[in-house]
Order: sequence, then structure tokens, then C-alpha cells
Amino acid sequence: MIAAAATNNKRIARCGCGALTATATGEPVTVYCCSCINCQRKGGSAFSYAALFPNAAVAIAGEHKRWRHTGDSGRWIETMFCPICGTTIAFRAEGFQDLTGIPVGCFADPDFPPPLELYWASRRHRWLTFHGDLTLHDTQDG
Repeated sequence: MIAAAATNNKRIARCGCGALTATATGEPVTVYCCSCINCQRKGGSAFSYAALFPNAAVAIAGEHKRWRHTGDSGRWIETMFCPICGTTIAFRAEGFQDLTGIPVGCFADPDFPPPLELYWASRRHRWLTFHGDLTLHDTQDG
């Protein structure tokens, strides 16, 4: 698959099967990683890597399902995922209701900006290291 680099200030994130997309206009408000237990289990990896955009800058197209759960911070998180392949394409959270998160891997863009912060650094896999400019937070405020 060809990387979906920013075109006309728009980036398109796709699920694994391509049936669900999220189009983000403009630059992300922030880009971060999270090593909370929920992110590890939900993504099947050691951490999540996501970009947050204003809600008005994100358009979601395609059939999707929603799953709301409580994160390690004690606040709700609602994920939107493809009912065919199961890929999470976007999420919203109680802690930032004016923003929509998109997993960066769904953009398939190797030039996407790096993360600025790592939340739940206290729960990261011990081998996991990041660039020196990354701010580490042992938890995330509730």
C-alpha cells in the first residue's frame, strides 16, 4: 500500500480492509504515545501512537461500530472501529471531548510527526525507549 502523505493539508487514515476511513484536515494538535494497559491490550502492542485533531477537522466515512470503556485514567474512551477487519480508526475521550484521536499507523505515512509525549511511562515495556525530546508521564491525570 502506498503511504498516505498529507495532500492539500488532508491526511486519510484507513482501516486494514479499506472499508472505513478518517480524513483529517490540517495539522494535529498533538501527537503522543501511551503505554497504559488498555492501549497495550486494545492494540496488541507495547504502546499506542496517536494524533489528536479538532473534531471539526475529522470526517469519518464507512460503516463502523463504537466501543466505550473506562481507561486507566478513570475516564471514558470511545473507539470507532471497522466491523469487518476490527481496526480502530478513531477515538474520542472524556479528557479531550473537543478532539478526535486517530491511530497514526492508519495513515501509513512514514513522515508523520513523531510523538511529543508518552503517557503511562510507568507501565511501558522495559526495553521501550524513545527519542530524547519525548516527555515521559508516569500516569495520566484523571
